[in-house]
Amino acid sequence: MYGSFSEDGFLVIRNAIGSELLLEIYREIFNLLSGPAHSETSCTPEDIYELFCKKVAKLSVSEFEFQRPIWDWLSYRGLVEKLLKEPKLYDVFAGLMGKDLSYLDAPSLNLNLPSKNSPHKNYLFKDWHQEIWSGSDIRTIQMWTPIFQKGYDNGQIEIIEGSHGWGHVPHKNRSPISLPNKFKTKKIKLNKGDVIFFSTLLMHRSLKCENPRLASPILIKNFKNYSHSFEDNRNWIIFSY
Repeated sequence: MYGSFSEDGFLVIRNAIGSELLLEIYREIFNLLSGPAHSETSCTPEDIYELFCKKVAKLSVSEFEFQRPIWDWLSYRGLVEKLLKEPKLYDVFAGLMGKDLSYLDAPSLNLNLPSKNSPHKNYLFKDWHQEIWSGSDIRTIQMWTPIFQKGYDNGQIEIIEGSHGWGHVPHKNRSPISLPNKFKTKKIKLNKGDVIFFSTLLMHRSLKCENPRLASPILIKNFKNYSHSFEDNRNWIIFSY
């Protein structure tokens, strides 16, 4: 673990998700994509990623509609809650927000494709933004972790250092109207199983990828805190009480 959440606006946890749980998640995705007649529990992560790449190469729906059933299935199978209760992750949540915790049960997967490395081509590929623009409270925390990616140093997300101290950045159509003339950025490099937590005030964006990438951004909050936004109108699931 490195970084200070209050000072840096983010925190990176290495090896936060165990290999057994990752493999379980991969296999559930494999079974969903291949269908029950071809379900296989002995396939390797490489086999699963290969099938994933074949599926996204022939997309007949939007990236959002492709990832929606995957998220719904992982949530139904209890794997989202299981992931959030991984000891290293749970300790961070509890340390920052207490133990009355819930997560946003929205399709929380980002599918990025090499042919659509632009927010104009893919809604799930994001330019500079703050999570509060989408209604998140300033006390809610965003976590982000790569699920599928070939070459984990091959672009993921980028942050503007110290931007969580700027407060609410003026924007139009979820694009900043203006930014400071000078600011320092940092490209976040995560291996599978690594997780970054960051403030909903931290400016961040997607980085271009050379191969298909599936990542999971999940919003976490203490459900006993009064919300100063409209995020309570969305569906939150309690996983720690």
